[in-house]
Amino acid sequence: MNKRLLLLILSLFLLSLGCSLLTMVSTKPAGTQAPVETPAETITPVPISTITPSLNAEGGENLLLEGCTGNLGKIVFSYDPQDMPSVHYGIYLMDADGRNRVRLSSPDDKNDTQPAWSPERCRIAFVRFSGTRKGEDDIYVMSADGKTIRRLTTDPGRDTFPDWSPDGKQISFISDRDGSRNLFVMDADGGNQRQLTNQQQLPRTARGYVQWQQWSPDGQEIAFTYNPGTEQGTSIYVIRPDGSGLRQLVDRAAEPAWSPDGQKIYFISNRTGGLEIWVINRDGTGLKQVSSVYGVVFGHHSLRVSPDGKQLAFYGTEVGRVDTEIYVLNVDGSGLKNISHAKGQDEWLDW
Repeated sequence: MNKRLLLLILSLFLLSLGCSLLTMVSTKPAGTQAPVETPAETITPVPISTITPSLNAEGGENLLLEGCTGNLGKIVFSYDPQDMPSVHYGIYLMDADGRNRVRLSSPDDKNDTQPAWSPERCRIAFVRFSGTRKGEDDIYVMSADGKTIRRLTTDPGRDTFPDWSPDGKQISFISDRDGSRNLFVMDADGGNQRQLTNQQQLPRTARGYVQWQQWSPDGQEIAFTYNPGTEQGTSIYVIRPDGSGLRQLVDRAAEPAWSPDGQKIYFISNRTGGLEIWVINRDGTGLKQVSSVYGVVFGHHSLRVSPDGKQLAFYGTEVGRVDTEIYVLNVDGSGLKNISHAKGQDEWLDW
């Protein structure tokens, strides 16, 4: 083989290698919107590598397989020790039995609440009250160790109750930016914010609102609580992430929580006179009462299902006490247990 031919083969090989390297480095898809920038004095810059899910060889997210698996099964929640006259809520983390309780919010952050796990358990979306004007609540994301934080929304309205899509690419939330509380969805970097529910879909009085939403495990629907502001009370509806397919699932119901297989929805209802946990199939059949704790614990909120589908968690107030605590019980209604045992307010949780 002559030298000219060898040089030609070598040149073609180097050219193909260069193209391959360019393809590997250029990972940002076309049309990706830049994250919302926040003032340096109020936020810590986020190293993207610390919060994005790991990728497999094909570029797809491995999520829990290669995510922060050590956090699977841990409960994230907000806590106010009520030892100061000012607001003092922070984001905390603990094991499912209440042990190893640690604060993730910095000591100076006293307005963090409503945390929600990302599917790979490396990030936590939460709400921070700005402190500059009443009602200016916004959505933030922190790394699971609390060391890095990014602000996602900046609208003057109240942006609350974040919840992740199962692929970790979107976050649903509730906002009153149009004058009443409605369901919104945005990309996980805060871009492409869009409204899903409105006055025309859900006729309501001036007091009507949407809240307490949760994404289905298959990503196909979002269940939420709707209160028309009338005497008929709240109902649970489901809607597709593109705003289509709105349907009522069950009346006299609030705070939906999907089973891990996506076939059932647990919820809170007073349909028998006291607040209890109920369950219904995704297709609206099989309505059944699960718990019998009325008279023991009052004011159930923030209902969640454990990752293995075997337990339920919520917060409420035990008879004879004033503090709110986090409770767990089995999905058959047995084994009610207080796992927080802390003076103050243990509230909005995710499991």
